[in-house]
Amino acid sequence: MSDTPQLFPSALGTSMALPKRVNMAVFASGTGTNFRALCEAARSGELGCAEPMLLICNRECTAMEIAREKEIPAYVFSPRDFDSTEAWEEKILSVVRAFEIDFIALAGYLKKVGTTLLEAFPGKIVNLHPALLPAYPGLHSIERIWHDATSDDAQLNAAARAGAGVTVHIADERFDHGPILAQQGVPVETFSSLSDFEAAVHRTEHALFPATIAAFASTVERTVRPGTPYWLQRARENHHTSSEPGAEGTR
Repeated sequence: MSDTPQLFPSALGTSMALPKRVNMAVFASGTGTNFRALCEAARSGELGCAEPMLLICNRECTAMEIAREKEIPAYVFSPRDFDSTEAWEEKILSVVRAFEIDFIALAGYLKKVGTTLLEAFPGKIVNLHPALLPAYPGLHSIERIWHDATSDDAQLNAAARAGAGVTVHIADERFDHGPILAQQGVPVETFSSLSDFEAAVHRTEHALFPATIAAFASTVERTVRPGTPYWLQRARENHHTSSEPGAEGTR
């Protein structure tokens, strides 16, 4: 795999006329570095028509601190607080709809997206994965690739070289599966430590994810809804720097 990003227009589909703005929700579970990259790309005009309007987390994490810093509304919904996965995702969906979200970006979201969200946003949930899918799906991909790359087994070495990189794809009902939007390889064999390799993967993510989101957002049709709440209108006018109404969510 070349180190040059490989974009796949066939997966993106035919671009529509660029809408003025499409609203994006970001789902995260951890440090939030890719969430930060998306926010900074939006503020610098490099995220196309996509605007980060909302952060959803499944647990308290550093991504929440970034949302506070960027003054983006953020909520934590733990699946442990709900009787079923369906009830948990219905709650998430109610908030996502309140913010008039047009598509979702999964930026280090360590939970499988279920039927409720997939049916509400068909083909409009974009996931970031730190490997060249279909190689190394699942958790701890970076560590698994490094382990295989440093193994004495030549077959594992070859698999690691072929799988090292970053993928952006449309999420479907299978974990780390769905139409690929973009991929970029990271040459694992050129690094002398896991930390150096991991840093390179993250640098690749921080460049590839915003670029792919910008391209994807141009294909998303904006759903115009009547009766937009005043607080949401004002948030848009202020380039999304205001807090959510009522402070009912976890910030």
